Amino acid sequence: MAFLSTTDAFLLIVALACVWIGRSRSASPALKLPPGPPGLPFLGNLLQVDPLRSYPQLLRWAQQYGDVFYLRLGLQDVIVLNTAKAADDLLTDRSKIYSGRVAPHVAQDILSDGQRVLFMPHAREWKIARRAMSAAAGPAAAKKIRPFQDMESRTAIYDLMCHSAKGDEGPRSSSTQASPGREVPEGHWFHLVRRFSTTVPMFVNYGKRISRIVDNPQMDMVYDVVGNVTRVAQPGNYLADVVPLLRKLPDWMAPWRVEARRMHEWEMSLFGGLLDEEKVALSEGTVRDTFLNTYLRARSAAGHAEAPGNGLAGDTWMRDKLLAYTAGSLLEAASDTTAAAVLTFVLALLNNPPVLQRAREEVDSIVGPDRMPTFDDEENLPYVVACIQETLRCHPPAITGVPHRADEDDEYKGYRIPKGATVIGNVWAIHMNPVRYPDPTKFIPDRHLGGPPLRRAGGPDLEGRAHYAFGFGRRFCGGKDVAEGSLFILCARLLWGVDFRAPTDPVTGKPRVPDFADEDGTWSTGFIAVPKLFDVQFAPRSEKYETIIRRSFEELQDEWRDMGLLPDER
Repeated sequence: MAFLSTTDAFLLIVALACVWIGRSRSASPALKLPPGPPGLPFLGNLLQVDPLRSYPQLLRWAQQYGDVFYLRLGLQDVIVLNTAKAADDLLTDRSKIYSGRVAPHVAQDILSDGQRVLFMPHAREWKIARRAMSAAAGPAAAKKIRPFQDMESRTAIYDLMCHSAKGDEGPRSSSTQASPGREVPEGHWFHLVRRFSTTVPMFVNYGKRISRIVDNPQMDMVYDVVGNVTRVAQPGNYLADVVPLLRKLPDWMAPWRVEARRMHEWEMSLFGGLLDEEKVALSEGTVRDTFLNTYLRARSAAGHAEAPGNGLAGDTWMRDKLLAYTAGSLLEAASDTTAAAVLTFVLALLNNPPVLQRAREEVDSIVGPDRMPTFDDEENLPYVVACIQETLRCHPPAITGVPHRADEDDEYKGYRIPKGATVIGNVWAIHMNPVRYPDPTKFIPDRHLGGPPLRRAGGPDLEGRAHYAFGFGRRFCGGKDVAEGSLFILCARLLWGVDFRAPTDPVTGKPRVPDFADEDGTWSTGFIAVPKLFDVQFAPRSEKYETIIRRSFEELQDEWRDMGLLPDER
């Protein structure tokens, strides 16, 4: 948490006292707020929740208070929804009221200059940006992206096959902005997964790919940007997010503002730099079917070739900074969450050897040893799909979901939900509900067999949802189909061709596998929950598999050149 000086603390107490008195006098007696844990005067529950790892405490309160409970973080009302029904009732069925965001002041207003799509209110700018993102990465676009995912997975599977755990100690990202605990050595296998998950949105947005796995500062910067925003945006991390008076402090009394402005300029060097590259390519006559190139050509044809600044031009077209952040939102969301899911998949299977064996046997029986799995095999690999679904249920990347906002006063089950309240669809509590998921802490893919296929199990349709990792209502993740495509093709091919196992502990003689259930020891802090670094030994399953994977990788290099893209540098 960003702590205050004595003067700041005094101002905070005075402000909270004044608002507390005013709110107490004006509170409506007609309906009560939902039950919740008692808090401190003025601060409420602010000191009872770890801002960097809130979900264990929220789960404990969910088990104590039920479907819905109330918190107060400083001056901010917070409603937490802990069952699928409660979350669907409000965030989906009443999405007209609950599609807004309570934007974290530091993360949105300063770090993002108000332009990060994730935190935008449900208003005109968000709708324009969302429509553009859907055209680039929505369900229809996802089918066109699959050939590229197929190609990049061939590189990824080759890299993992060739990886040795000896390479897990290597140079770390050299960026001075890297977030503590999120750095990954370039020689570690996490880095190979990151390359795959980042190169797909890089191509979708900018028509370029990540061809190197070492000395690639642009890819490292993507993850450092994600690390910064997930840290800064965590609820309760900055008192200025919940106490508006503190936002009026001068810079010398608000070091958090100075830091966030510096981070904004730094991340704009990435997002704005990529936009500038695309503008230069367009000026040189390059036409390609990518998000930025297509959008810039359409904007120019509409009379807005030059549209610097924030927000909209002509109430219809995104200006440059909003456009840069919209493309950046696709890049950062797809990169970090997809990588987190793949790493979680591997960790889950290493913790559950019978599941790994059964998944591999299914792939062997359907695909055989003479070819790699393809997207056409998905319907015939229900257990592999169930493993992916259970991964997203057992430990979803955005583990508490992204908070919504109540744009009007509302009532639910006889309780008052005040206008302006933060409303959390508590994904972790929903996924740990023993009524919906018996033995919820266990990794049981069978619970998803017989349900809808992968492309429907993650929502947004309510019937048969396997999990809620992609959110709720109108703020549902628009890139779900692209993410699921990346997960399926890489995980299926990993099971098919590469033997992966935990290294043996020289003292105990047992596999050295992080405990999946150890939240503090195994998982990172922050908005996106990622496994901490752990070693895995990779090897081809046989000489035949190695030959197929290696030949596919070698042939792929000519395919990259034919597409005008850089071949892999290894």
